[in-house]
Amino acid sequence: MAYSSSRQRLLNAARDLFVRQGITQTTTRQIADLAGVNEVTLFRHFGTKQGLLLAVFGELGVFSGIADLPLEADPTTAQGSGLQAILMNYVNNCFRALADNPELVRSLVGEAGLYSEEHRYALRLGFSQAQEQLTEYLRQFPNSEIRETNPNRLYSAVGVLHLMILGAAMLAVTAELPSDSRDPSEPAAENQGIPPLLRACVELWMAGIARMR
Repeated sequence: MAYSSSRQRLLNAARDLFVRQGITQTTTRQIADLAGVNEVTLFRHFGTKQGLLLAVFGELGVFSGIADLPLEADPTTAQGSGLQAILMNYVNNCFRALADNPELVRSLVGEAGLYSEEHRYALRLGFSQAQEQLTEYLRQFPNSEIRETNPNRLYSAVGVLHLMILGAAMLAVTAELPSDSRDPSEPAAENQGIPPLLRACVELWMAGIARMR
């Protein structure tokens, strides 16, 4: 129980400090002090400050939940639109994880030019892991033309999809891109808070990926 409690306190402290004073200006000693533990405990849980940064974003649910995606369509939802409905839900969850935490996203974007190579590597690693996981999921989905796509091309295409999500979220928190396209006339399963621009991009992505070989 203490292990779990100290880990969560460190995550909460890191997130608070990252928002208040920036990622690059926050030290592991400050995080440990605010969490009420020593630095050794921080390193035991996360290895490095970069590992803690990834854990903070992981806790938000950014690009997570791939393992929970169903490997078959639910005909009772989204008018039986199958994989597209599943991916729209995934996109919505990823977008909301970022758009609902604007202060943290602004800190991440605003300090990008100050990151050390270790920070950049950690963020690249998190992005590439999500890319690999979603690519593998798409290759396993039954009755889908996407699974026949060349693996290398599919991997690159998945990266584009994630970039769409990141771009839309950053616009939402920095330029106030409308983040809710819900229309009461739409079916409940389609009633998701994806910005119109992002929804259109995903639909075009789906149409294009089905033609890739």
